[in-house]
Amino acid sequence: MRLLIFNYEYPPLGGGGGIETRDLAEELAKRHEVQVITTGFKDLPRKEIQNGVTVHRIPVWGRTSLPTATLSSMLTFFPAAFIYGFFVIFSFKPECINAHFVIPSGLPAALLSKLFRIPFVLTLIGGDIYDPSKGISPHKHGLLRFVVGFVSKCADKLTAISNDTKKRAIEYHKTSSDIEVIPLGLVPPTVTRISKEELGWREDFVHLVSIGRLVPRKGYGDLLKSFAKLQNKNSMLHILGDGPLCTDLKKEAEELGIQEKVVFHGRVSEEEKYQLLFASDIYVSASHHEGFGICFLEAMFAGLPIITTDKGGQTDFLSRDNAVLIPVGDKERLTSAMDEMMVDDNQRETIGTNNARDVKELLIDKTAQRYEAIFKSYLKNNG
Repeated sequence: MRLLIFNYEYPPLGGGGGIETRDLAEELAKRHEVQVITTGFKDLPRKEIQNGVTVHRIPVWGRTSLPTATLSSMLTFFPAAFIYGFFVIFSFKPECINAHFVIPSGLPAALLSKLFRIPFVLTLIGGDIYDPSKGISPHKHGLLRFVVGFVSKCADKLTAISNDTKKRAIEYHKTSSDIEVIPLGLVPPTVTRISKEELGWREDFVHLVSIGRLVPRKGYGDLLKSFAKLQNKNSMLHILGDGPLCTDLKKEAEELGIQEKVVFHGRVSEEEKYQLLFASDIYVSASHHEGFGICFLEAMFAGLPIITTDKGGQTDFLSRDNAVLIPVGDKERLTSAMDEMMVDDNQRETIGTNNARDVKELLIDKTAQRYEAIFKSYLKNNG
């Protein structure tokens, strides 16, 4: 099978939405021909093969950083991807098109699928239809709701990464309710574990870790305020990720007097990320909303107990056996949850063990098999 995937963010660009596309594409490439159209950036190769996947990076206007897109880069991705995709389809002759993110990836994919009469599967990611932290979130604006509705109607099949994303699509964008929920899948890493001592960490401290782009939706301001009020002062907070709020968050940590206890690691490699996770004691997130939250799967794989919020796609797989769930924005409850877990070794061990066990049902091979079945069903129907 020949599959063409559109996602305006593909590693090293973007966050979880790009990572899930890469992981899916590389798993499918073990059995099929897969090509991806994504955004170009500075010195990244315009075309290359990564782990069996042919990646096309098209020039856009206004992209200024790896982790975060700009409005101008998203707007220019649509015409650039349509034109470039036209020529890719002529040479590659894909049998199915899959787009991740309705806006902006879905629009060129939808038009090209109609033009060339190729089956089109649209994957709803979360922030492309609902982001409560953004003033320009698609669910708040009539024009963007129209675009989401139009692209969704063009799709032969809709999938969503979580029940929360499915619910938001139906509620705000009046999409068809025939949406198949397919969770993201984790690629099991092979990593050399290193100890706290090797990392230079104090072994008598409890180390909390959080992963995500430094953007408003991730709630890092709430996390810093809650961490500053901990009764247990023998603790460190490690934040993995980069983004536009980096300078502001570092300044806030200084104002709260916790700059010596918060480490901003920035953007790290996959190996370093897992080394830091395995060395940590608790995973914590104050995110205002997650479409899914692949970072939670990474924490589960590392056998970490989790403290996070109760709104978003993570509630599909995080129950009371896997996490302490708190209301969004409840900083006092977040502080008490961290304090309680830091002194309760039994709770940490029990939840961590549950997570290491349960994550085995959320691996990439299972996710890819479900997409593969959808793609093949449309090839059969059109064959």
